[in-house]
Amino acid sequence: MNISVSLQLLGIMGLTIAVSSCAVTVDSLEASSETIHNTTDASSDFTSSTSPREARTPEQGAKAFTSYNFARLREDMAVGGGEHLASLAALLNIPDSNRPAFFRFTKERFSAWFNSEQATPDEVLAKLTAELANHPERRQ
Repeated sequence: MNISVSLQLLGIMGLTIAVSSCAVTVDSLEASSETIHNTTDASSDFTSSTSPREARTPEQGAKAFTSYNFARLREDMAVGGGEHLASLAALLNIPDSNRPAFFRFTKERFSAWFNSEQATPDEVLAKLTAELANHPERRQ
């Protein structure tokens, strides 16, 4: 075996050992990073599907976000708070000062909106936006 082949094999073995010994341990940042990633992906998916001349309504952004983050929103609504629910409130233009009331409202209405395991993101968001439309004080 010549020296060139030996050096190549040695380099490949070293690279393999270096890569296999790497471990990512960012559990403490995982939830926040995942939320940001999901929010960015949902926003990108939404904006890439619309032309720049089309006006977006808060409900359209909320629909894309709700569809992409439905499981996490369900958890947040069940407890009346959380990062995903806060993001949805922002998309629905709920002012910061009214978010605690919005969070309590979603917790109170949770069983009505998630009355079955088959509840869909579109159904839940439709129920939420209908109740907000019927009670505008919840949005302000």
